[in-house]
Amino acid sequence: MTVAEFRQLVGEKLVGRDLAYALARRHGVRLGKRLLIPMRVAQAILEGRLEELTDQTPRRNGGR
Repeated sequence: MTVAEFRQLVGEKLVGRDLAYALARRHGVRLGKRLLIPMRVAQAILEGRLEELTDQTPRRNGGR
């Protein structure tokens, strides 16, 4: 889902634009110029399991 769709799902007052893009860069996927957030990330946030994602997601080294 796009960052805007993610914010609508989670709640725009709960997750600001900057935070949504930070989560997308950390846990999302880039397809061309599009930055997408997987449903599993949105579900983890809604269920309060963001720590699990942080522990399992390997950090990417290098550039863009």
